[in-house]
Amino acid sequence: MKNSTTKVKNESKKIRSAIVGLFWLAMWQAATVAVNSRLLLPGPWQTLVSIADLAGEKSFYMNIGWTMLRCLISMVLSMVAGTLCAWIAYRKDVARSLLTLPVGFFKAVPVMAIIIYVILLVPADYTAIIVCFFMCFPIVYTNILGGLDAMDAQLLELADIYQLTAIQKIRFIYAPGILPQVKSAIRLIAGLSWKAVVAAEVLSIPAYSLGYQMMNAKYYLDTPSLFAYIAVIVVLSLTTEKLLTMGLEKIRYRGYEGSRVAKASTEGKRSETGERKAMKAPDVFIEGVHKSFGEKKVLENADMKMEAGCVTVVMGPSGEGKTTLARITAGLEKADIGKVTADCPVRIAMLFQEDRLIPWLNVYDNMALSLLRNGIPHKSDKKEDLVVKMAQELEISDALWKLPDQLSGGMKHRVAMGRTFLADANLMILDEPMRGLDIQLKKRIMDRLWKKSISGKTVLVITHNREDALLMSHDVRELKNCTR
Repeated sequence: MKNSTTKVKNESKKIRSAIVGLFWLAMWQAATVAVNSRLLLPGPWQTLVSIADLAGEKSFYMNIGWTMLRCLISMVLSMVAGTLCAWIAYRKDVARSLLTLPVGFFKAVPVMAIIIYVILLVPADYTAIIVCFFMCFPIVYTNILGGLDAMDAQLLELADIYQLTAIQKIRFIYAPGILPQVKSAIRLIAGLSWKAVVAAEVLSIPAYSLGYQMMNAKYYLDTPSLFAYIAVIVVLSLTTEKLLTMGLEKIRYRGYEGSRVAKASTEGKRSETGERKAMKAPDVFIEGVHKSFGEKKVLENADMKMEAGCVTVVMGPSGEGKTTLARITAGLEKADIGKVTADCPVRIAMLFQEDRLIPWLNVYDNMALSLLRNGIPHKSDKKEDLVVKMAQELEISDALWKLPDQLSGGMKHRVAMGRTFLADANLMILDEPMRGLDIQLKKRIMDRLWKKSISGKTVLVITHNREDALLMSHDVRELKNCTR
């Protein structure tokens, strides 16, 4: 029923578009009759005849080919340079400051001014490419930089906790995250490139170009040919935009079977064997930690020791600084005063207060993400066993190939829990680990996973639920001054 309704709507839209097109053709013909001058305003039929005449000339296709090539080269150069410069500006404030003036200048300067100057510097065949680049580059740069600035900071913290390499961050977080801005930039420059290239061709007079042929038609007062070239340029420009839009629409986040993360585990320079290396559980010391956000004091003189290989639970009502304490312990926040130290090297796994699932990765890959730093090879049975078995124990096996937005809140939390439990770590920080789980499910997960997941690790649990606290540890601290 839904498909039938959609089909009817599409057909109705096509009919409406055809009627609109015929209306404006009729208006054009009426204007031609009213003017009654082929020189001033040729009609649709005369323009069509001119197009047919041009189609019989070999040079016509050469002109189209060269103009299209200039547009394509300009777009590619703009996308590459704009993306690269946006990335550098995102990473370096100095680069951002230096690029602000030229980007603003090229966004504001009239295209004709650039054409006139560039003609003095480069051969005619390359003028249009340079001009179009200067017109399109600012659009790409500002769109991509805006996307990078809006990148989800929570996902970047997740990547830092699990020590993703720069390439892995780009592949799994940055590139998919800025995809909407990339699409927007391509759509915008697709139409602009034709306008800029043709305008530059009109003045620079390259050997083969649609712009130069328009100029020739004007010189010889061949108005039907002028209209024919205009029509061809409009059709090519709209067709380019339409094809790009159709192609871009197919690039979207979809559920998928299999693993992208597993393949990436062999691309970084990680452990050659892929075996987990035994790590000593650390004693962790929180000493005199103070933290304020503006005028609000969140932590004051927090002082405690987490025993190696033990579970320490910190309790307290909302707003007392429990999550801030966890973030400072994980190195995600800096204490205003005081320090957190350990008696041996620390590798952290963290269950955040938010689930922090990567929207474009399926459940399998969201859990496998924490295995990347282990270097477990792509085709390893061990890797498959780890992720699939964890999903079975968390009762989410049926959702392995789904995207996060297809899951309930409780399932999302279990995926995040699985990612944390899979990580090779000696310090595990769990912020409200049992939230959203019913009593029976909580008990089953505790029975299956808790002891083996915390084995050999120092564990910090943050919760406001006393029953959960007692279930996970007998060492419960009330967060007032974090003293025992």
